[in-house]
Amino acid sequence: MKFITTIIIVLIVALVIMLPQIFFSVDETEVAIVTRFGEITSEITEPGLNIKTPFIESVTRYEKRLLVFDAQPDSLLTKDKKRLIIDVYARGRIVDPALFRERLGNEQAAADRAIGIISSELRSEVASHNQSEIITTQRDQIMNTVLVSVSPQLEEFGITVVDVRIKRADFPSEIAESVYSRMRAERQRKADKERAEGNEIDAQVRADADRKATIILANANRDSRIITGCGDAESTSVFADALEQDPEFYSFQRSLEASKSILSTDTTTVMGPEEFASVFSNIQNAVDVASKSSDGTDSNDSVDVSSQCAEVSAAWYLASDLQVDQPDITFLSSELVEWPNNSLGCVSAESSEESKLIGYEVEFLHLGNIHKVRTNQFGSNLAICD
Repeated sequence: MKFITTIIIVLIVALVIMLPQIFFSVDETEVAIVTRFGEITSEITEPGLNIKTPFIESVTRYEKRLLVFDAQPDSLLTKDKKRLIIDVYARGRIVDPALFRERLGNEQAAADRAIGIISSELRSEVASHNQSEIITTQRDQIMNTVLVSVSPQLEEFGITVVDVRIKRADFPSEIAESVYSRMRAERQRKADKERAEGNEIDAQVRADADRKATIILANANRDSRIITGCGDAESTSVFADALEQDPEFYSFQRSLEASKSILSTDTTTVMGPEEFASVFSNIQNAVDVASKSSDGTDSNDSVDVSSQCAEVSAAWYLASDLQVDQPDITFLSSELVEWPNNSLGCVSAESSEESKLIGYEVEFLHLGNIHKVRTNQFGSNLAICD
């Protein structure tokens, strides 16, 4: 019984020792080469479980994924005799494991050989370009040229290069600070230029805004005085109409107002009824004389005042309707018109002699378009008809 147990144990140990020598697996990220006494017997590129002759054949595995060949930063001389510190790397994969093993042996040797070839081609290519071109516009072209140059050379070792890239291209430390100082000075110069141009535009805009504000304010003050005068003129016209309707009552009312102004508050007068009646009569006579003198104005002056009132009121009315500044519209002409009713002719309605109004049709120009505004005599009633 002990003998059988011993045999079983020996067999188990033999199997544990022999199985790794017979079976081996290949990962999906690897390729494998089976050799017998140094001679290649097979290449395995597909993942899975495989068999080999124990103790006679051996397995060598290589990376199936992309390999990175990272070179150390190197100082290279450009076409214009300037130096650049260039850090370059390449990526490639093993496509012919047998050739790779024969020519290079392992991945470290492959990296060293690839870096040497890439650095040599890069040095030649950098020497054919100016420093400014390498830094700014020609980097991609240089990398493509280096890739085309190194690909046939590395294919001789069973490697295909898929990409070559410059990680960085810097100035040597002894000149980097001076270059950066010049760059900062150039950027500062451009910034100062932009600020100066901005300040110039700002000054122009502010000056134009101040000029427009001054014009608008001056026009507004002028027009306010004209409109005030128009109101006074219309008020005088209303008083004149009232005087024509009842001259005696109007004279009496104005006399009372004059007496109120003359005999101010806290004023004490000592006189009899006859003397007071005499004073009041003198005041009334003075008011009558003043009213007669005010009625003696020339009719042409009245027309000029009302025309000016109509023009100013129409200009402000149109500016509000167009939502523009009043100085932006240009006065063209003003025509005296008799309107049939209070709507200034904008609404059709029966008219009579009593409802007719004397007014103006004022024309303005804005952005090449002519606009007409209708007003009454003193510009207190305005309309823009479609």
